[in-house]
Amino acid sequence: MQTKATVTQSILNGIIEKGYAVVDNLLSENHLNDIVNRFEELQQEDEFSKAGIGKQVHYTIDKTVRGDFIRWIDPKDENAPVFRLYEFINELIIHVNRTCYLGIKDYETHYAFYPEGRGYKMHRDRFKNNPHRIVSFVFYLNRNWQQGDGGELILFDEDKKEIETIAPKANRLAVFLSETLHEVKNCNNERRSITGWLLDIPTKLTFLG
Repeated sequence: MQTKATVTQSILNGIIEKGYAVVDNLLSENHLNDIVNRFEELQQEDEFSKAGIGKQVHYTIDKTVRGDFIRWIDPKDENAPVFRLYEFINELIIHVNRTCYLGIKDYETHYAFYPEGRGYKMHRDRFKNNPHRIVSFVFYLNRNWQQGDGGELILFDEDKKEIETIAPKANRLAVFLSETLHEVKNCNNERRSITGWLLDIPTKLTFLG
């Protein structure tokens, strides 16, 4: 498990220099186990829903574009296993506001899994009609990920040229600006993660666009 100061500085350096950062071995093995176990409980309880595209009146479900299933998380629940992850996110918010002046006020997160054969075509997380997602992050839960399992996160520049490929290995945190073009490659095995966004308004106001 890394210290919050080390993680925060690594992410800040990456965002400032290239718009993204990757941190490995974020949590202790016990804390990672707690999150994975909770994820599996939610799957067994059929708590996941098919994810869609867009927000509010623009929301649609299209399996040819986006193939994941999600379950939203309450980031204020200090008893949830994911709170250890949120301790890093809360620290990051303090420092990106102080260093990068991004005006982050809140964040939203969900558990997500992609079944075999599914992915998410090239897109941005920041919607034109609801532009409040400023920084995106993904924390991976795939313990035995191997080359060939698919599900990699691909980041692109504005000319749609690949600039980074990030394997979805367990205990890895990927952070990138939400306006960045990216995609999730089709999975050959189930891909699990916690995905979230740092917002420039409180979560309860995101519906206002």
